[in-house]
Amino acid sequence: MKKIYFIISLSFVLSSCKKWVDINNNPNSANSGVPTAEQRLPPLIAQFCDAYESTGTRTAYLSQQLATTYASGGNNYNLTAWLSNSGNIAWPWQCWYVNAAVNITPLMTAAEKVQAWHYIGVAKIMKAWGFGTLADVYGMMPYDQFDDPATITPRFDQASYIQEKVLALLDEAIIDLQKTQGPTAPALAKGDILNNGSTDNWIRLAYGLKARWLNHTSALPGFNPQTVLDAASKGAQSKAQSSVMQYVDEGPLVTSAAKEALQYTNTSTTARITKLYLDYLTNNYTGAPTGAANMEDPRVDLLIPSMADRNGVLHRTKGVDMASGITNTGPVAYTYNAAANSFSSPDSVYVVMRKTPYAPTDKDRIQSTGTWYTRRGGKGLLFTNAELRFIEAEILFNQHKNNEALTAYKAGIRAHMEHMDIAAGKIDAFLNSTSVVQQPALLTLSHIMIQKYIALSYSPELWADLRRLNYCTDGAGNYNEVAGIYKGFKRPAHVNNLYYPAQTDWPRRFAVASYEINYNSGQVLSAEPNAGSPTYLSQPVWWNKKQ
Repeated sequence: MKKIYFIISLSFVLSSCKKWVDINNNPNSANSGVPTAEQRLPPLIAQFCDAYESTGTRTAYLSQQLATTYASGGNNYNLTAWLSNSGNIAWPWQCWYVNAAVNITPLMTAAEKVQAWHYIGVAKIMKAWGFGTLADVYGMMPYDQFDDPATITPRFDQASYIQEKVLALLDEAIIDLQKTQGPTAPALAKGDILNNGSTDNWIRLAYGLKARWLNHTSALPGFNPQTVLDAASKGAQSKAQSSVMQYVDEGPLVTSAAKEALQYTNTSTTARITKLYLDYLTNNYTGAPTGAANMEDPRVDLLIPSMADRNGVLHRTKGVDMASGITNTGPVAYTYNAAANSFSSPDSVYVVMRKTPYAPTDKDRIQSTGTWYTRRGGKGLLFTNAELRFIEAEILFNQHKNNEALTAYKAGIRAHMEHMDIAAGKIDAFLNSTSVVQQPALLTLSHIMIQKYIALSYSPELWADLRRLNYCTDGAGNYNEVAGIYKGFKRPAHVNNLYYPAQTDWPRRFAVASYEINYNSGQVLSAEPNAGSPTYLSQPVWWNKKQ
């Protein structure tokens, strides 16, 4: 997982230099006044991406997209057992607060000096995006007092309150991004490493985030589906209008990991694909569309790693069956012996996520083809048009508008494939095959949400959907493959029974980060007296509570 690095700069000032330093700022030494808005924005976006995508990696373990090699007590292994503790979910919290959030106000202050309204608009979106995302996974966090220098132990605000705040921030950002900048303001393109200076993309992102968060309240009284559809219609409508982070493959001899894809870093060599994820990609679940013109999803070999046998023939990884019991002792990690052309364990059938060797020669055995998301120079699909199409499909389906819902469902699949650069002919062939629902009357919410599950691989939003639609359970919370949405999503065999004692217990929120437990426990318990209980992890967040 991503780690934090602290750089301490020591400045020794001689008395004879006092007058000099009093009237000059050293542009090579960081302080609150030197960096301009265009200098501040790139690291803010990069650190946000780390916090956001690292949240997505952790939720991918909870959401059973990812498994891991057996390591009793290991952070990721605990996550696959649905045990988020103060340690294994601490990095997103630290990365957001320490590396990103505290730099938002200084960016806006610098931008105000030159009337760089577009930078202010982007800063507000970044603030909304970070707090809105983390509030939904932690359930509560400091918001109003988080950057007050006079407050050592900031108050925790509930996620429902934070959502109100971030929705208002998005409205403000949209206005700022439509303003004419001051005559000396830098062009947004100078500092924008995400959307390359496109104010239109940022405005569409703001509307997309509004659609996402408003849709979280779908089970609450007063939910207004039309407001979600209106926001979605103003969000990204194409690949080009989506917010996608392009990471950099610096080559096998470059040791720096600063620019590589977050999922390459985070999944490392211990992550594995689950059977559930593989089953969804191959239409192997209850009620999956099928027929005489079936076609394999062209994303399978991009999302699922393969390994070559002794004869050089590639074989796809086996998916880890989380409910089978294998997770009680495995799968185990393995090594490859090049001299013997063999692996140390039969669990090598569970193939690593990273391409191995990194730069193979003709003589090398391919130990893993890697995956599209775990390439070193991969892309982070932070917010795309695909998500909005699936939001529309869900709402239209619930409004019994099956024709329109089917169109949106197919559009969501197409959009995700286009982001993966799959050839248009293959996309058309798949969407016209019986592996995709063709008749409006046969479309189900499961079909829509399982395709969204694939399109939102490693996104923290995936876990919001799973919680919001209650996994694969009936009204009582019991696993039910007939009534449930996410067919085949079962409790893991190694689920931690101290934290999930009942069959109706499912993961609903992250634990409180260790920093707050250690230094701010009074405010934690004031906001949530149950925060120290094991069952806190299955306590629903505000939009997930039964009404």
